[in-house]
Order: sequence, then C-alpha cells, then structure tokens
Amino acid sequence: MTFERPPRAAALHALFVLIFGSILFCATSVPAKAEGQCPPGYFQTGGRDYIACAPMGPVSGSDEGPGDEEPSRPAAPPVEIQPSFMAAATHIDTSEYWVSRGHWTAEAANKRVMDACTADMGNGCTIADTVYGYGPLGVATDAMGLRWIKSGGEVPVGTSLFENVELRYKGLAEMCMERSFGCEYETYVLQGFVPKSADPSWGDVSHDMFPVKPIKRHNWALLAQPESASTSAQHKSWLISGKQNFEAAAEEVLEQCRTASGVTCTVTAFAANGVLVQFADSKGQSGWTSAVLSVPKKRQPPRKYRGPALPDRVTVEPRVAQHCPPDAKPCRVLAKYDTNTPRLQVIEELR
Repeated sequence: MTFERPPRAAALHALFVLIFGSILFCATSVPAKAEGQCPPGYFQTGGRDYIACAPMGPVSGSDEGPGDEEPSRPAAPPVEIQPSFMAAATHIDTSEYWVSRGHWTAEAANKRVMDACTADMGNGCTIADTVYGYGPLGVATDAMGLRWIKSGGEVPVGTSLFENVELRYKGLAEMCMERSFGCEYETYVLQGFVPKSADPSWGDVSHDMFPVKPIKRHNWALLAQPESASTSAQHKSWLISGKQNFEAAAEEVLEQCRTASGVTCTVTAFAANGVLVQFADSKGQSGWTSAVLSVPKKRQPPRKYRGPALPDRVTVEPRVAQHCPPDAKPCRVLAKYDTNTPRLQVIEELR
C-alpha cells in the first residue's frame, strides 16, 4: 500500500504537518477523567523526550476566601508517564471490533477486550493484535465487509509523519489482500499512556472503544467437499447459506457431506454478505469464487490519508474472469448463490 502526498508549497506542507501532528497527539489522550495523558488531578508537563504529569494547583477565581487557603506546602513531584498496552478483539460473525488502551500489562488489555467481545457475541472471539508503545492499530475492510486489524510495529527513528503512516499500513494491506479481496484502509486507533508506577491509587486510566449495540452479524454461504475420492459423492459438493454463525454453519454442512460421502470433508469456499459463484473454467471443470453484487461504497478514512483505490474485480464477472488466463477460453458463470437465502443442498460439479 502506498500513500501519495499531493505536491504542495513548502510552507503549506509545514503548516499541515504541524496541525496534523497536534490532532494526532490530542487523539491519544486518556478519557475526560485525565488531563491530557495524565491521571485525574494531574496535567501533562515535560518535553518531547520526557513526558511527565504534575499535580494541579488551586484553581484561580475560586470561591475560597483568604482565610480558607491551605498553608503553603512543597509541590508534589511530577509523575512520569509511559506508553501503555492496547489490544483489539474481533469475531468472525461481525465487522465490529473491541479496542481498549491505557493498560499496564498486555494481559489486562487482552482480558478487557475478550470479556467485552464474549459478552456481546458469545464464544469465538479472538485477539486481533496487542500493541505496546506509540504505534497505532490499523483497520481495513474487504469487499465483503470483513474486518482486518493489524499493528505496523515499530518504524525507524527519524521517519517523517507521512513515512510513518505509510510504513505502518503497508503490512495491513498486504495481509488483507493475501487472504481476501477488495481490501481498503479505513481508519486507525492510537495508543494511550499510563503512569510509570502501577500504583492502584491511580485508578483505572484505560479507555475502551466498544461497538454500539445492536451488533450486526454477517450472512454466510459455505461450500463443503470430500477430501478424498468417494464413489457415492464423486463430483458433488454441499452448500449451506442464510446462516449468521460461521462455526455452526460449517459444522452442519461438513456433517452433511461426511454422512453422505463416508469420508472426511472440508470447507473449500465461502462468502459473506455477497454471493458464492459456481463457474466453468477454460477446461470445462467447475470452480468456485466469492464475490459481491455491487461495488461497495468507498469509505473515506479520517483526515488526509487515503488507502489504495478499491479494486474493480470484486463483482461476479470480474472475479470469475480472474480464474481463466487472457488467452484461454473465457470462464462462464454457472450459478450464483446469495448469502441471505436459507438453503442446504447438494451441488453437481462438472467433470
């Protein structure tokens, strides 16, 4: 994935970097219970290489009279803060995700998001990634609406703001395109800070970013086929659709395939929120691919960063055409099975 910066005058570019950097810094703040990156009752101080928290003094213009003033006392020393742990949890049946930042340990961050995800979705939640430090979590979405989350890890010291973002999201795009199609960068979540001393008196300085209910679930279509030759199931596949629980649907269709064929079966194709397409390749044999019926509306990430353009090959005909070389006989569509219609049926494959 590459991010291109449009040509600008040097002065405008410098101004943009200054403004954008300020926005990024503010976006990492702990919730309203803290001042800046600091725990309650403290404000941020220090410089770029030393971030600390100092206690707040009396508020000027208060209703306290001269006789109500506390006797002068030495100011409490600043409290140094450090980067925290952040974790994200996902579930295969929804595009929602659960993020929590501002934890002293990875275990605490992981537990927070897993507990929240499990409470909303039941079993099947997984940790998408856990991050320590200043790196954000990048979020991408494929053409079917499936969510992909990954941290870009550390970047070399001295990289510019633009280079930093480009490096961090390159791995996210590569992961999504390798495993799916129509991937597009959507947004990112920045890290938070905690006091260096994990003193319980600081309380909970974490920040949870959980989905707003009700949670929308994906519609699935899955195809199961025997792993080895079987006389009773030669050239047959089992298809299930109209399900919103991937694991339950997979278990059901695999059991149907195994019972009929007498051999172990495996899920060989699936689609979410779209269609599962059966086609004939240039050799006259059946093949399967997932697709969507229309190009998803382009999502605009915040601020000035834009991911790669959404590929055109996400709908049925372009997806099928990918399976036949340009100089061969074109592939042809045999059938389309949408993910919304409830069905469990046997499909005859071409030989």
